[in-house]
Amino acid sequence: MVRNIDDVKAELRKLTNSKPVHAAAGAGVLASQTLKELPWRLVQWTRDNPPDSLPGRANGYVQTARNNANGYVQTARNNANGYVQTAQSRANGYVQTARTRAAGGYDKLAEHGKKALNGQSSTTQSRSSVPSRSTTQSRGTTAQSNRELNGKPKGKAPSSRTGTSS
Repeated sequence: MVRNIDDVKAELRKLTNSKPVHAAAGAGVLASQTLKELPWRLVQWTRDNPPDSLPGRANGYVQTARNNANGYVQTARNNANGYVQTAQSRANGYVQTARTRAAGGYDKLAEHGKKALNGQSSTTQSRSSVPSRSTTQSRGTTAQSNRELNGKPKGKAPSSRTGTSS
């Protein structure tokens, strides 16, 4: 297939009139302009940022980073101290509540002990002839505890050599 010069020119016109070719040519033009301006840009940058100033600027960045880090550490410490204070306050409240409850229980035990030492039994303390449910339960538990130890019949303690009771 033999082509003449006019056919080749027509094909080239079709190619050069396409958008992708225009974009590629535009990119080439911009690149060449930027490369022509590069020496001037480097001179300008060097004037704005002399090499002697770089260590000082780096030290400034380091100092800023240190200050920021110290601020973060201080904030973390303050938060942690606040959490510790809150925990201590709550713990003190719980301890105080436990002490109050224990003192109340101690007073009740002392009252029962005083009555027992004065010859008053738990049945004379009750005004009705029918014992209360809690009294009945405690008596059953006491009777059970006399016959059993930890839910198991009382017997000899296990031997340390064999691990069994005799």
